[in-house]
Amino acid sequence: MKKDQLSSKDLLLALLYSPGVNPKYNEPIVGRTKLTKMVYLFEKEIYKPFFKDIDITLPQFEPYHYGPFSKQLFEDLRFFISIGFIETEETLVPISSAEKYEVSLDAESGDDCWDCASFDEVDGNIELRYYLSDSGKKYVQENVWGIFSETQQSNLSNFKKKINSISLDSLLNYVYNKYPDDAVKSRIAEKYLGKDDENCVRS
Repeated sequence: MKKDQLSSKDLLLALLYSPGVNPKYNEPIVGRTKLTKMVYLFEKEIYKPFFKDIDITLPQFEPYHYGPFSKQLFEDLRFFISIGFIETEETLVPISSAEKYEVSLDAESGDDCWDCASFDEVDGNIELRYYLSDSGKKYVQENVWGIFSETQQSNLSNFKKKINSISLDSLLNYVYNKYPDDAVKSRIAEKYLGKDDENCVRS
């Protein structure tokens, strides 16, 4: 029997569409870094146990300045914003001290890299909230969400709830200590490595 297939773009939209802490669909995700780590942990921790009957093309991650990063995910995010499927909104939440540190290091380095913080935050100080537009929701409802079983939809919602309910610092701490091989190029590894956090996002 042929497996259902989803692209990395479909996965990004599904994560945004899914309920989380709030039981309503389309719960926003605050910050590009949290969104990136959410997709990373989907691959590492819940794809094979809960979604093995669906062939999902996952974005490729590699170690970078602050842990695992995916250029493909970043480009998918840009694409959906450009066509109006994903919208952003300024929050009153300042960037965490960890992310400010990362931003300052990138600015000092002068690297012409694709994971620059200016895409995610206003003036490098304020987080953005990401959510689907009406057209984005309609696309997911008609083409993506129904591919998941009710159990898979629930697993996705529980996964998003766990990540959205913890701070970025706690999330980074978890990722760095659980997957240290993907933190080898990080400029802030010493802030997190070896400092266990009781928060666990695994389903």
